Amino acid sequence: MHWLKRWKFNLTAVVIIALIATVYWFTMWNTPSNKEYKAVVDILNSKVTEYKDDLQDSLPISGMNISLKDPAGTYFIIDICKLMYSVPDGFAAVDGDNNDNCDAGDCQCDANANYIWLLDSYGKVFSKCVGDACLSNESDGYQGIWP
Repeated sequence: MHWLKRWKFNLTAVVIIALIATVYWFTMWNTPSNKEYKAVVDILNSKVTEYKDDLQDSLPISGMNISLKDPAGTYFIIDICKLMYSVPDGFAAVDGDNNDNCDAGDCQCDANANYIWLLDSYGKVFSKCVGDACLSNESDGYQGIWP
């Protein structure tokens, strides 16, 4: 009879852990905000490829760079004004000069947004989340906040 009580306890614990994992998955990774983040990544990848094809592999960068810890490296800040006619959601306006996607051109980023968009030397898109609401300020990818 003792094993029956233990079995019920173990089953209850497994069900609770599964519920917590499910709630975490849907609140963190499968949200409309994460989908909007991924949509911007897709748009940027497409636009950067077009830009490189049109201008013999040059990149739409501002000349400034930012370092990330994950993936470790130094990345170029995208000059969104050079790449697109209008700035999509998710492009942060950061105080100061030469530290966000709009500083090199004549367009406006959003003071309420949280991402600076970056490129590696091959043209692959990365992002850095800025602000206190980000899960990480040193990692690429969706950081639990949008825009």
